[in-house]
Amino acid sequence: MEAIQQQMVEAKKRERAEALKKVKELCKEFGFTAGMLKGALAEGRKKK
Repeated sequence: MEAIQQQMVEAKKRERAEALKKVKELCKEFGFTAGMLKGALAEGRKKK
C-alpha cells in the first residue's frame, strides 16, 4: 500500500514539473514574464 502511495506522490511531482516546463516554454515563446502571469495563476488569491 505504501509503495502505491509513494508512486502517486512521485507521479504528481513529475506532472507538476512537466507543467512548469510547459509554462516556461510558452512564456519564452510569447514573451510573457512570470510577473505578468503571477496574478492569473495564483489560486485562491484575492485582488485588493
